[in-house]
This record gives sequence, C-alpha cells and structure tokens, in this order.
Amino acid sequence: LMADAAADLEAIRFESAMHRFDSVRTATSDDAEAHRQYARLAHYFDRQAAAAEAWERVLELEPEDAAAWDEYFTALRWAGAYETDRRYGEKLMQALTEALRHASGRPELYTNAQDVASDLGQLEAYVATLTAHRETHAGNRVFQHHLGAAQVALAGLEEGDRSRMLEDSIRTVLDELAERNRDVTDIEAPVLYQLAAGYELLSDRAQSAFIGSGGEGDPGPWQKLLADKDFWLARLLAAPDRGILADDMRYWDLVSQLATLQYGPSASESMDEQFRIIDEGLQSPGLGRRAAWISRRLAAVRAVADESVADDPVEGEEPVSMAAEPRNPGLAPQHAEALFEATMEYITWQNGSPVSSLRRLLDYGIRPQRVLEEAVAFEEAMRADRPGYIYAGSLGEARERARQSLITSARGVQARALAQLGQTEAAGRLFQELATESPGSGTLAQYGRHLMRTGQPERGLDMLVEALAHGGSWRRTAEEAAEAAGLPVEVVAERLAVRQPTVQAELEAQALGDRLEREPPDLALPDQHGTQWALRDLSGKVVVLKFWATWCGPCLEEFPHFVQLLEKYEGDDEVVFLTVASAGSSRDGVAQLLATNGYTFPVLLDDEGRAVDFEVLAWPTTFYLDPDGLIQYRREGFEEDGYEHQTAIRIDALRAGGP
Repeated sequence: LMADAAADLEAIRFESAMHRFDSVRTATSDDAEAHRQYARLAHYFDRQAAAAEAWERVLELEPEDAAAWDEYFTALRWAGAYETDRRYGEKLMQALTEALRHASGRPELYTNAQDVASDLGQLEAYVATLTAHRETHAGNRVFQHHLGAAQVALAGLEEGDRSRMLEDSIRTVLDELAERNRDVTDIEAPVLYQLAAGYELLSDRAQSAFIGSGGEGDPGPWQKLLADKDFWLARLLAAPDRGILADDMRYWDLVSQLATLQYGPSASESMDEQFRIIDEGLQSPGLGRRAAWISRRLAAVRAVADESVADDPVEGEEPVSMAAEPRNPGLAPQHAEALFEATMEYITWQNGSPVSSLRRLLDYGIRPQRVLEEAVAFEEAMRADRPGYIYAGSLGEARERARQSLITSARGVQARALAQLGQTEAAGRLFQELATESPGSGTLAQYGRHLMRTGQPERGLDMLVEALAHGGSWRRTAEEAAEAAGLPVEVVAERLAVRQPTVQAELEAQALGDRLEREPPDLALPDQHGTQWALRDLSGKVVVLKFWATWCGPCLEEFPHFVQLLEKYEGDDEVVFLTVASAGSSRDGVAQLLATNGYTFPVLLDDEGRAVDFEVLAWPTTFYLDPDGLIQYRREGFEEDGYEHQTAIRIDALRAGGP
C-alpha cells in the first residue's frame, strides 16, 4: 500500500494517495511516515481537522520532528478558521511551549501562532509565552524577530505611541546590524533572515500607515524599507545555509511581483517575465503552494490566448451572433493547445472547480468531446462530494448550496459541449431541464441562446428577458433575439419592465423566507467610548450586527452607505446598529478611521476574538437578529447596488415578525 500510495503521489493522483496512506496508518498506527503523508494530503484537500489529528500522532511517535510541529500548527490554525471552532486555536496555544522546544527556528510556526492568538484575542498571552522563553532562545534570531513582531502587534491594539516606539527600536537594531554586515560576504542565514524579515515587518506597517493616510503622506520611508527588505531577502536566497528561512517570504514576494505585472498597465508586454516568475514559484515547497502556481500558470496562458484574438472584426465579415456556439473566434493551433494543456494540468491537481476553465475551452471551441467528459466526471465528483472543490469554510447548508450550484454549472458545460458536438436535441433537453429546475440568470440565458440557434427567437427572447429579470447582463443578446423575431429592440425594455418587479419580489420573498433561527453566541464588549454593549440587553429590538476590520477595503467602502442607513433609522427605538472591529484591528486604527471620516456610530472593540464564535470567515459579515434575539439572516461582503434596500427589507421583515 505504501508503494502504491507513493506511486499515486508521484502521478498527481492525490485523492487516491490520501486514501491509501489512510489505510496504512489505520492498519499500522505506529507508522509515522504514513501519518505524515496522509496529514499533508488531508491539508492539501483542506481536511484540516483530520490533518491535525494525524500530525498529533506523528508527534507522539517523533516529538523532535521540527517540520511536523510546523505543519501541525498550520493544520490547527486552519481547522479553527474553517470550522470556526476556537478549540483548535486553544490547543495550539497550549502546545506552544512544547513546540518551541523542538521547532523554534521555523518562521511559519510563529506566523500561525500569532494569527491564532490575534483571532482569539490572546495576543497578550502569546507575547507572555514568548517572553518567558526569551533567555532560552537568546541566540535564536528567528525567535527574537518574531518576539519583536508579536510585541509590535500587541502594542498596536492599544492606544498611545508604544507601537511606534517599538518599531523605532527594531529599526535601530536592524540598521546597526545592516551597517555591520552590508559588505560582509559570508553572513549566516539567520542573520540575513532577521534583516529581511525585520525590514519586511516595518515596510508592511509603513505601507499600512501610508494607505491609512489616504495616500497623502510621504511614501519615501515605506519605499526605503521595502528596498532594504528586497536587498536582504536577495542575500538570504543566495545563502547556502538558508534552509527553509526564505521560503515564506519568497513565496509572497513572487506572488506580489506577479500580481504587479498582471494588473499593471503593460501586462501583455510582460508575459515572459510572468512565466519566469511562475516557473520559479512552481519550485515552492508544499503541494498547496505548487497547486496555486499551477492555477496562476493557467491564468497566464489564458491571458496570452485572449490577447492573440483580434478585438476588431475583419472588414467584410458578418458580425458573430451573440448566440453563437462557440462564442469566440478560434485560436491559432499553438494557443489552443497551450490553453488545453494548461487546463488539463489544472484539473489534474484537483484544487478547485474546473467549471470556468472548461467554459473557456468551449468559448474557443477547443476539444468539446474532452470538455464533455471532464464535465461529466466533475458532476460525478460533486454528487459523491469528493474533496478539493468546495471552499472549506462553507459548512452545513452553505456547503450543500455550493455543491448543488457546482452540479448545475457542470451540467451547463455539458449542454454547451453537446451543442458544439452537433447533438442539438440532447443539448436542448439539458438546457431546458436546467432552466426549469435551477432558474437563474445563467441557466435561463443559455437556454435562450440555444433557442435562438435553433430558429426559435421569440421563445429565446422570453428566456433572455427572464434572465435579465434575474439579474443577468444579456441585454445585447436579448435585443438580437428581438430583431431575429422581427420585433423592435425596445420590446426588451418593455417586457423587462413587466417581469423584473415580479421576479425580484419573488427572489426577495425567497431570501427573506430562508431564516437561520440560530441562537447567537454571547457578546458583551465595550465600544470606543468605554460603553458596554451586550446582545442580551437588546431583547425586543431588531439588531444589525456588523463585523469588520480596519484593513478590509470592502468594509471601508460600505461605511458611507452604512451611515446613510443610520440616518434613515435615527430615532427608531426598535432598531439597533452595532459594528464590531475585529481580526486584529487596533484601537488607534479604529480611532483614526472614525476621526478621519467623522463617524460617530458605536464600534465594539473585539479584544476577545468573538468573530470566531460567530463563524466569521469574511469581512464584512452582517447578522440580523430578530426581537427575540435569534440570528435570522447573514450576509457576507459588500455590494453597493441595492445595499440600502436589501438591508431595509430584512429589518422590516424582522420587525413585522414575518417575511
């Protein structure tokens, strides 16, 4: 079994390998290598609780395995995050002292521990634990750097200038260390790590301060720190004794470099450099990070393919119908083959839904038979609820909705592939089933396009108007259907004006009827003025409870709209709006944000990690509590379109006692 599992691993049959390693460790509980390999694959498939359990067994058998401690902490961190269960984080905090005995030289151990401590509101306890071991690890530069980083993070949660004083102290130490070693050729890797990681810490904080100033400050200090970080990181990467010390910094450095090129003004002119970065990234340790680079390579190949197709039609050619299948002109053979190979490689790694990638192949008419086979296989995988496809943070009903949505998407790809293969009747039946069983903007529009292709523009128009009423963006296609049916394009707006209010009312009624009926966790926190707020004291009122963070862009974009809501409900004693600054938001950061924007609404300061108890995985997340104190609705993210309306209908539904 171990040999077969190893062969599966080598052949990128990760799911099969995971099951084989699991069989071995079940049969032979003292086989540390089987537990180790299973844990790594369970982590890859985001089965973090199972991975943590396996790492615990590895450490029982081999307690001095520093890498196992590192990966155990990673599994505990993400198990707690994805399952929103603070017990995993508390287990990590309890194991910290023992981990420091065996793995104090591994940077990611501290990163995971500090993130968990921050999420749980236990940064002070984390700093205290490290401080208690300061003398033991006096010569350990990795330890000393992360102790300083933790002290800065803790000070940042407090009011006053202590955080700035600590940063200045670290800067002084780093500058002196840099001055002594800048021209030395044989510096030990831990010294280089302290310099690179230290300047990275300071540059990140300087960048945050610059962004917090609205870009009005001087970017010079931040850019100087960033240059210092890059200089010492390059030295660290060249050090023969660097081991794992540069791995995490280099990974994120490459990610940042690639993003700058991809979203820069000359993205299409930098493809050679993009592929060079991707090739280097593919050497990253860890299956998950290599899988991420496989995905980035597919995105780059896709960009090259898209760029190769001229935007302007050739003179004299008839315009392509919006209902055409495939939708785009064909690619040159070399681009089509590259896109196909990159897509198949991505699918092999089983690290996310392949639906959008398969759709892109169909857009260009690339190998529809193979696309059909892959879409059928993916539908079967989703019906069997196989790992690797659904976001691990989706639990319960949310996970089931995601699974059903992916099944519908896979069937939609199958219908398009059948159409391209000339199996028109089979494609039509499937399009119709999807539009009937899972009506949405996508399924309705695809059926409408099929009806247009098969000479039924009037029926196609009806489907496309329905798709528009469901929030789709298919107006040009609908207008083309109207013209094909011999009708003026104005009929689209006329029919939409009739259908959209009805459809939107039905969708809103459905959303308001899907209530959670959940008891909230206990919440009692002070606001920025020291006033204590507790949910239990708000019985009889509708409560809008919003979790946000100072570093969260969408949260900050939402606040002007949030203020308008506060003004609308001002003086309404039946509705209470509360916001909770969480996820490591410092008191100074909150105070600066409120003062800069003139916000006066209450902000509860989550020093206890209550966002974990509320299962918050995305910011902002808003909960709506009814007068009986039950959580009835939950909304993640911020959408400007219809924001005030969507909030108001939920408040009114709860105030009325029914949807």
